[in-house]
Amino acid sequence: MTAPATQTAVVTRATATRLTEHFALTALQAQLPLRFPAALDGAIPAPFRTLSWYTYPGWEALAQADTLATEAGLYLALHLIDFSPLRGELVQLSGIHLNAPGQTPFDPVSLFLCCLLYRETQCGWKRLAQALKGSWGDRWRPLLGFTAATPCAATMRTFYHTLGEAFVSSLGPRFIQLLTAADLLPPHDPDSHVPARDGLPVATDGQLHPAHSAERCAYVTASCYQATTPEQPRPCPAREAGHEGCACDTDACVRMCRRATPRDREARHIHYDGSNQADNTDKHRSRDVYGYRSYAHSLVDDALHTYWVAYTSVHPANTDERVIFPHDFAQLQVHLPRLPISELVADAALGYTLCLDTIYDAHAIPIVYIRHDATDSDPDACLLRGYDHRGRPLCPHGYPLAFNGLDYQRLRAGWVCRQVCTRTSNTPERACPFRDPEHPLGLVKHVARAFEHPDGSRHARLARLFPLDSSAWKRRYGSRRNATESRNAQLTRLGLDRIASYGLDGARDDITFADLLINLRNLARLVQQATALTG
Repeated sequence: MTAPATQTAVVTRATATRLTEHFALTALQAQLPLRFPAALDGAIPAPFRTLSWYTYPGWEALAQADTLATEAGLYLALHLIDFSPLRGELVQLSGIHLNAPGQTPFDPVSLFLCCLLYRETQCGWKRLAQALKGSWGDRWRPLLGFTAATPCAATMRTFYHTLGEAFVSSLGPRFIQLLTAADLLPPHDPDSHVPARDGLPVATDGQLHPAHSAERCAYVTASCYQATTPEQPRPCPAREAGHEGCACDTDACVRMCRRATPRDREARHIHYDGSNQADNTDKHRSRDVYGYRSYAHSLVDDALHTYWVAYTSVHPANTDERVIFPHDFAQLQVHLPRLPISELVADAALGYTLCLDTIYDAHAIPIVYIRHDATDSDPDACLLRGYDHRGRPLCPHGYPLAFNGLDYQRLRAGWVCRQVCTRTSNTPERACPFRDPEHPLGLVKHVARAFEHPDGSRHARLARLFPLDSSAWKRRYGSRRNATESRNAQLTRLGLDRIASYGLDGARDDITFADLLINLRNLARLVQQATALTG
C-alpha cells in the first residue's frame, strides 16, 4: 500500500521546477552550510577544554555520487546544516562548565547530535554508546566531533533530559527559520491549481502514544498521586464510576495509589473511536490508550508533495483538542511571527466555534472537516435553520443553493439559487420573489464564519468557505491531511508507537527530537532527488 504513494510523491516532485532550482546540490552550494538558528549568543569564553569538538564537516562528500545515492536521513543532513551556532546556548541549558575543575566534559553540540542519532537508530542509549566506540561508529564519530573518547549512556541520557521544554519546543520553529533564510519554503503562487490567500497552508493533527509505564487503572487522575490520611481519605474515580478501584487503605497507598504509575504521573487513559464524525464506519481503528497525545502543526508544500513540522506539543492523552489548538496556534505565531498562513487544514475535532474563530481571527481559511450532529439527519430541522447537513444553504422552499465563489479579502462565500425551482414541476414556488427572469441568479446569500439565523443567533459548526467534498475542497483537504498522517506514520516507524522515556517531559523530548529528525530526513530526500534529476 505504501509503494504507489511513494512513487506518486516522487513523480509529483519531479514535475516541479522549484525542486531542482532550489534543492539540487549545485543550487545549494552557494548557501551551504545552512546554519541552525540559535536563540542566544553563541560566544564562549576561551580557553576551554572538551573531550570532543563539533565542526561542520563540509558538503564536499555529497558531491560523490555514491554518497548521495546510498546515504540518507541524518547522515546527509549533517553535511547540509551547521549546528555549531547552538554551542553557547547548549552550554547554558545543560549546565556544562567547560573550564570547571574535575572531569573534562564533551562538547554539548556533539551531545545534541547524539540525541538525533539516538532517535535515528532507535537502539537505546546503552547500545548507542557501545556502537559509537566500535567499527559502526567510525563513520559517525568524525561527523559528531568525537576523536578518541565517546560518551557513556548516562552522559547522553542526562543531557537529553536537561534541555528543557522551551528549547525542545523551539526546534521545529527554528528549522522553519532555517528554511526561510535559505528560500526553500514555497512562495505563494497566484497561478497555482490551488489558489489561496498569500501565505502557506498549515495542517494540524494529533497522535496518541502509549506511555512507557503499563496501565494499572483506566481512571487514574491527579488526586491519585496525593497523600491520603484517615482524616482526608483519597477519592477513587474508579469506584465513583462503579468499578472495583482501590480503597487505598494499605501502607502501599499512603503516598499515592498503588495502581498509579509514579514515573508517568501525567499519563491518562482515553478511548479513541477512530473518527470525529457521527457517521464513522472506521470502527477498526477504535482503541484504548494510556499515555500521551502529541499535536503538530505542519507546513505543507503542495508542489513538492512534502511537509515540514513547524511546532509540536505533547499533552496527557485525554486533553481536548479545543484546549490544545488555540494555545498551540498562538505559540506557532509567537515563534514564527512573520509566517503567513493562508489555510489551516484539520479534521472534525476542530469543528467548534472557539477553534474556527481562532483560525478566522488569523485571517486564514479553515479547511476543517464538518463535525456532525443528530439534527443533521432531520430534513425539517435543516429547512428551519436554513442549511443542510453538509453546510450548504437552503432556499425557503428547501432547494440547496449553488456555490458562487469566495471573496478572499472578506473571507466570505457566495451562494445563489439560480432559480433551480423553475426547472421542476412543482408549482408552490411560482410566487417566489426570486424568480425574476431579469435576475437569473435569484436568491443570493453570503456566508462568512457563521450562519446568521433570523433570531439573531450565529451557528459556526457547519459554515465553511468551500463546499464540503467539492473539487476545491478535495484539492485542499486530501493531500494536506495525508501530510499529517505521514508525520504520524514516521513517528511510529521511529519507534514512538510507545514513548521510550518516562513522564510528560520525557515524552516531549522523544517527540520533538523525532519531529526535527523527520524534517532533516525530508530535506535530505529532496536534495537527493533534485540532484539526481540534474544529473
